Amino acid sequence: MKTSLLVLPILALAAGCVETDGSIASGSNTSGGSATASINPRSGGGYTLVLSTQGNTCTAIYENPAPGGTELRPLNCSGDGSGNATVSYDTAGAPVRVTFGGVGIGSGTIRF
Repeated sequence: MKTSLLVLPILALAAGCVETDGSIASGSNTSGGSATASINPRSGGGYTLVLSTQGNTCTAIYENPAPGGTELRPLNCSGDGSGNATVSYDTAGAPVRVTFGGVGIGSGTIRF
């Protein structure tokens, strides 16, 4: 678990996230265990998601935040997992939760 926590900031920076005022949250994985997610604003707009679950660290970039909307993106995973994640936005266009699912990563919802 320590390795995954160290990888989160590095992957966030590598994915184009240069700001540090994001949110980190954790939740249950329906396949067992837990999942941790970090979502950070990108300097050019949108958000970078870093998701850690079941031995995988996955990233996605969300470019079209819309007040009250959702945005689905495929996940790029460092392990053998794959899947998608949907970010839901509040009425101001800020991320409030991520719902993920796929092969080797399980599924779940994390609220920020």
